[in-house]
Amino acid sequence: MPSASLTVPAQLDSLAVISEFVNSATHRAKMSEREAWQVQLAVDEAATNVIQHAYSEDTPGVIRLSWLVDAGELQITLIDNGRPFDPTQVPAPDIHSPFEDRQAGGLGIYLMHKLMDKVSFDFDADGNTLVLCKRFAEPNAVAVQRFALEGRLDARNTATALAPVNVALAAGARTILIDLQQVTFLSSSGLRALLLVRRELNERHGVLVLCGLQPQVEEVFAMTGFSQVFEIFRTAGDALASIESREGA
Repeated sequence: MPSASLTVPAQLDSLAVISEFVNSATHRAKMSEREAWQVQLAVDEAATNVIQHAYSEDTPGVIRLSWLVDAGELQITLIDNGRPFDPTQVPAPDIHSPFEDRQAGGLGIYLMHKLMDKVSFDFDADGNTLVLCKRFAEPNAVAVQRFALEGRLDARNTATALAPVNVALAAGARTILIDLQQVTFLSSSGLRALLLVRRELNERHGVLVLCGLQPQVEEVFAMTGFSQVFEIFRTAGDALASIESREGA
């Protein structure tokens, strides 16, 4: 089970370090961009509460953080040795009244509960422990979705040719290999569609690899600079070997 820990001073300057720590966790879990943002915000709210309220100015302290990825769930724990904190004593924020009538406070805890799947507080005379849990769809490391396209990838045919790829994306595919060996013509419409597939996979920390480009197709990639954007291999075997090596890293 992947895990890591970090101890930082309970001061606002530590928020950037905490953000990088959380980023390493969401990246390890291969969370989508939206899931990663939700975790980032929840942890930032939690850490800010500790920094601003747990310790007095005369007795500065630390925050001990850890994360654990297990069975499709990311668990992040924050521990401080400051004043005991009972979240049940914090009134829920009023998010429906006119802004000028609302009372300040309580939004941080509210956001944590909205963004995370599970939030648990524990406190005693020695301090406070907060555990934030976020579930995510686990990628299947060995499930490479393979597609062989053929004919012309132009304004008329591209949507049909890539329809099975888009169906796989909608179903949650994260590793896709597209074989272009039988593609005889590629226009900007085809390039644009492939770029959209790549962008979608990047957002979920997935992988798109291409292989088998015919010379005229390869030239289009080179002229447009897309050969530097996509991972392109000579054969499907080369592409699969690359995928397997990175999964084993």
